[in-house]
Amino acid sequence: MNNKNLPVQVPARCGPLCGSKSIPGQTAGEGLWGQVKGFFARLFETADWPPRWHCGNWTQFHGWLYIISDIAIWLAYFAIPVLLFLIISKRKDIPFPKILWLFIAFILLCGTTHLLDAIIFWWPAYRLSALIRFVTGVVSLFTVFALYKLLPLIYRLRTLDELEAEIVERKKAEEELRLQQISKQATEELMAKKDEFMSIASHELKTPITTVKASLQVLAKIVSQDESLAVIEPFVMRSSKQVNKLTSLINELLDVAQIQAGKLQVKRKEFNLMEMVVECVDQCSSVDGKHQVVITGDNSLTLFADYDRIDQVLCNFLTNAFKYSPENSKVEIDFEQLTDGRIRLSVSDQGIGIPEGKINHVFDRFFRAENTSQNYAGIGLGLYISSQIIKNHHGEIGIRNNPLSGVTAWFIL
Repeated sequence: MNNKNLPVQVPARCGPLCGSKSIPGQTAGEGLWGQVKGFFARLFETADWPPRWHCGNWTQFHGWLYIISDIAIWLAYFAIPVLLFLIISKRKDIPFPKILWLFIAFILLCGTTHLLDAIIFWWPAYRLSALIRFVTGVVSLFTVFALYKLLPLIYRLRTLDELEAEIVERKKAEEELRLQQISKQATEELMAKKDEFMSIASHELKTPITTVKASLQVLAKIVSQDESLAVIEPFVMRSSKQVNKLTSLINELLDVAQIQAGKLQVKRKEFNLMEMVVECVDQCSSVDGKHQVVITGDNSLTLFADYDRIDQVLCNFLTNAFKYSPENSKVEIDFEQLTDGRIRLSVSDQGIGIPEGKINHVFDRFFRAENTSQNYAGIGLGLYISSQIIKNHHGEIGIRNNPLSGVTAWFIL
């Protein structure tokens, strides 16, 4: 076989220490702990190895290519942590800052290993290089673990498109809120003007209505004494009835004006509840006279409250019961003392009831159910005023539909 065309193998150049297994200062059979202590005691000693230039067959091109590459990598690895540090310093709101500090440490250590690889060509600090690589490995593992723990949070981070969509939605919501606030302010201003108008109009109407009522009372007395005027008696009675309705309406408007101004007064005194109920029933029944009223309760119970205002609440309950239930049906009034010492009074009828979707609004001002507004008189202020009276007494008020028919209105004081 002709071997003259094969390349000639040049033996690698190597220093006198290359290939030697004997380590100066290390005794035979030295244990692991002794090796560790010896490692750190001679951390910066380089006598055990030759510089990399003297171990192997390095050409100038190969060696400097290795060195320049390692230095370039080190420079990049050094620049990246500096940039990350600047980002953390400028942006205090950046998410996950701890993981960035781990990345800074990890990248700096990786760069340091490349720098040492380049330096070893002249200064064979293999022990220091091993220690830096070990620390780099530990920090790398911590970085991987910390990053793994953050994965669920990172997956939940919103994209730029999602953030832009959220900004658009937020601006839309803010604009809607601004328009609602403007609308609310305009509504409040209108309600204030309406309350002012009601207060002024009610006061202005009260004087002439009182005069008309007094005149009708005088006229009724004259008619009752003169038989020749008997023909006009029904008209006088009818007029008196309408004037009473108008007076009641004006009083309600005055009450609302006082409530809105925060001037609804409560004059408390102790009174017998049964006596108040009987008097109220007599008063309302004289106007209605078409329903059977049943009263159940303890005759000895007394209440410390505003007699006239509580009478007004009960009259409102009775008026509604008479208005919305069939003629000759039964209306029940029941009152009792609860275990906590408070007194509960309720009025139950057998009327048309209230739609379930509307029952939570019965105490709103001017509220009237659609199925009743065309068939029954009223402007929807009675229950509103009643609720404010009970509220001023620091009590509770409510209304519920009965299982079969009608409703039960109640309050607790």
